[in-house]
Amino acid sequence: MSHTVIYNSELHIVESKLQGDMTLGEVEEIITKIAEIAKEKDCRFIFTDFRKVSRKLSVLQIYELPDRIKNIFTSFGLTVWFYKRANVAAKDFDDYVFHENVMVNRGHNEKVFTNIDQAVKWLIGK
Repeated sequence: MSHTVIYNSELHIVESKLQGDMTLGEVEEIITKIAEIAKEKDCRFIFTDFRKVSRKLSVLQIYELPDRIKNIFTSFGLTVWFYKRANVAAKDFDDYVFHENVMVNRGHNEKVFTNIDQAVKWLIGK
């Protein structure tokens, strides 16, 4: 899997773009980079483009994600509940909706979209 994680100073968001097969280990690596940049830039808005990703996560792994993400953020001294995350997906959209429900039910502020403009608009509130 290839990925980039950058800070977009114009929109004041952390952006990540992913391609290929995604495993749990790669999710943790990407979340770690996101948390690091979010802390460094004091940025609470996170955008992830999953449109070119094939997820290789089991239902159990999806259920475990909220706690794994919380633990990664906590390791950087961050409180995950203060962060807003927008995801854009094209493949396996129903899986991402399930993912969103799991996250929201565990207190995360996260939403999945099929349109980048709508995702960014929701994320930054414009």
